[in-house]
Amino acid sequence: MKTVKLLSYAVVISFFASCDTFKQATNTTGGAVFSLNGAWKLNSNIPENTLVNSKVTVTPFIARSVITALENNTQCYRQNDVKWKNIKSNNQGGYSIDNATSNCTAGTITYLPANITVVNNNEIKIITKNAAGIDNAELWTRVK
Repeated sequence: MKTVKLLSYAVVISFFASCDTFKQATNTTGGAVFSLNGAWKLNSNIPENTLVNSKVTVTPFIARSVITALENNTQCYRQNDVKWKNIKSNNQGGYSIDNATSNCTAGTITYLPANITVVNNNEIKIITKNAAGIDNAELWTRVK
């Protein structure tokens, strides 16, 4: 009976270990396991300088982040809007995402492709485009 239980546990663990959702939740960078999960604060947003000091939370296994605190909000975001969705790890040790963008005129949020580069365990950089199609760089730090 113990053998059957152990075998069942091994099957369940191997299922989750091979699951894409699990792979999206963590990423290996520089020999250490990096996790995007948790709270992040926007430190800079060039050239827009909007949403600085806003916060998002990435929830494990959902592959998205939700806005939990808004500052410098000139783009009509609301608390609990999804900021990043379809988070997937890439071969370069970072992530590809669909990043929310808004200019308030259409009243809707659109998502543009973006890349997250892991600077270190507590800092990430997102390269994307804004609603006007201009290159945009965001620097986020982990909230402890």
